[in-house]
Amino acid sequence: MQKKIFFWMLAILTTCGVNVFTACSSSDVEKAADNQQHYKYLYAAEERENVTKEQREEYAPYAWRLEFENKTGMPLNWRTSMSEFVERDLLNGYDPDYEPSRKGLDKLKTSASSDFSALQLDTLVKEIRKLHSGPITIVDLRNETHGLINGNHVSIYGKQNWANIGLSHETIIAEEAEQIHNTLGQQLSTVILGSANGYQSSDSIKIDVTTAETEAEACAKRGLGYVRLTVLDHCFTDPRSLDDFIAFVQQLPADTWLHFHCLAGRGRTTMYLVFFDFMRNPDVSEKDVIYRHYKLGGNFMYYQGDKPNEDPFKVSLAKEKAEMIPLVYKYIQENQPKGFRMSWAQWKTQFK
Repeated sequence: MQKKIFFWMLAILTTCGVNVFTACSSSDVEKAADNQQHYKYLYAAEERENVTKEQREEYAPYAWRLEFENKTGMPLNWRTSMSEFVERDLLNGYDPDYEPSRKGLDKLKTSASSDFSALQLDTLVKEIRKLHSGPITIVDLRNETHGLINGNHVSIYGKQNWANIGLSHETIIAEEAEQIHNTLGQQLSTVILGSANGYQSSDSIKIDVTTAETEAEACAKRGLGYVRLTVLDHCFTDPRSLDDFIAFVQQLPADTWLHFHCLAGRGRTTMYLVFFDFMRNPDVSEKDVIYRHYKLGGNFMYYQGDKPNEDPFKVSLAKEKAEMIPLVYKYIQENQPKGFRMSWAQWKTQFK
């Protein structure tokens, strides 16, 4: 046993310099030890999207989903970085007595919510304008095809909300515009889908389409910026979306307010709020950032998928996020001072 420990330490020391008898800095030793850690989900995002045409059939779209009717009011799960912390569910691994730092949070200039109808978007903008007079950009994190039909928010739904799995970002955007615009002048049959009905088609709600626009078009019409990252629902992000987001933030004017959303405004939305906070507040700990976005109303990014009656397919996806998001923190800590010359996909190849 002592020999094994000796040779393991020798391997770590060797990575720190040419002469293994030369003392290493503590940061070098920590980095070398970290490189020895095994990451079970290191390439899970790439493997998930690498599907054949036949495999995609399992997730083929089967319905136009009516998500939000065009009514006034705020979208679901609305919050800002300036909101007060709230009491949250006692999930395994969550310490309710831990009070995260608010350092930099009130100046983060972010908000979040579910997706929205046209009228809800107008209400949302009015609410942001109470806090911010400068530019506003919507950060749309949805992989699934979606848009505004007569102001109602609709999407195309397949199993697990993965109808676009395996498609490139460019293909998703191009096909989405075509599918949304092609409804104009048609009668569209939509359904309400959710866990309550097992995501099976309920009674059809027919819409005679007089207006049809993508979310990008709806934002442009209102003078809002718009950024689209096609992140698969329930999942840790794909590498391209993360790299694109980092590049976007690097050139973002300091006075820009970002509003993040996915479908419900909890999973993908919280993940990218955490990434943004990692970048804007590098002197705040990983734990503090993850805790504070949970206390603001988002999902707990350390969640291991162990709630009673959790959907079986979501368990490994939760574990993946809990493993990979802390690794993104390390990536940002190491690479932001260097201007992100190395992409996330390149950087993580150093690990097992």
